[in-house]
Amino acid sequence: MYKAILHDHLDGGLRATTALEFAKKASYKPLLEVDDINIFFDRSNCDSLEDYLEAFVHTTALMNTYENLERIAFEAAEDMHNNGINIYESRYAPLYSVNSNLSIKNVLESINSGFKQAEQMYGIHSGLILCGMRNDKKNVEKVGQIAIDYKDMIIGFDIAGVELNFRPSLYKETFKKVEDEGINITIHAGEGDNVESISDALENGAKRIGHGVRIIEDVDLENKLLGKTATYLVNNQIPLEVCITSNIHTNMYENEEKHPILDLIKLGFNVSINTDNRLMSNTDVNNELNICKKIGIENPEELLVKSASYSFLN
Repeated sequence: MYKAILHDHLDGGLRATTALEFAKKASYKPLLEVDDINIFFDRSNCDSLEDYLEAFVHTTALMNTYENLERIAFEAAEDMHNNGINIYESRYAPLYSVNSNLSIKNVLESINSGFKQAEQMYGIHSGLILCGMRNDKKNVEKVGQIAIDYKDMIIGFDIAGVELNFRPSLYKETFKKVEDEGINITIHAGEGDNVESISDALENGAKRIGHGVRIIEDVDLENKLLGKTATYLVNNQIPLEVCITSNIHTNMYENEEKHPILDLIKLGFNVSINTDNRLMSNTDVNNELNICKKIGIENPEELLVKSASYSFLN
């Protein structure tokens, strides 16, 4: 039986011990001055999104050699396997790793090499989704072209980063080019921005929505009436890549009980369970499943099985 994780960031899922090992090898001072590496990266009690995102400065700083990227990818897939996952989609902004010793092709090759090693060892199928950083139009355009140039080495395209004021339509030319090449598109929407960001993502080729939980704002819960965008998502069963713990840590919801996932499932939305940033949110697949059970979702493993049918690796 296949179980899939569809939304997990490679730079948000390093093992803390591996990050410290890399830091020592590279004499990366910010991490060498830390008392406890696990506590440093755990941003589950941060006060702001900026504080949460600051941790990524340190992970991406270590993703700068072929060997590091290869190992990070292998360990990410290995960790997923150890949590019962056999289809794993990872996403990353590849330009973070390009330097004088590492070309974009090297970046993609190293990550895929790590995935291939994990597949040979454990049988887990893994694939890479490329992310353009939406606060930088040039970056999105470059990553879109990289996706096209190396489409045989990836499984999809996305834009990540701060949503508000950076809607998908700002990059509609890039999305059109990517879509015309037959590349799968998933877009972060409906997390840091409202329902209109979700409809905007759909208009720009999104086959799935990253997060998408604010679609609940397009629903009259008392009367169970769905608005236009909500109705479209349900009727077309567009998957929502939901990440409960991450949503709480970025201060979208106060706690698990106030998260809308249970209502979304009852209303017929196509929901998948995901980990997003395992390092910063101190979570894994099993933790997300336990949260689901705690808030009243029966057999949440079935959501992982269902996710496999709309994986870009399928």
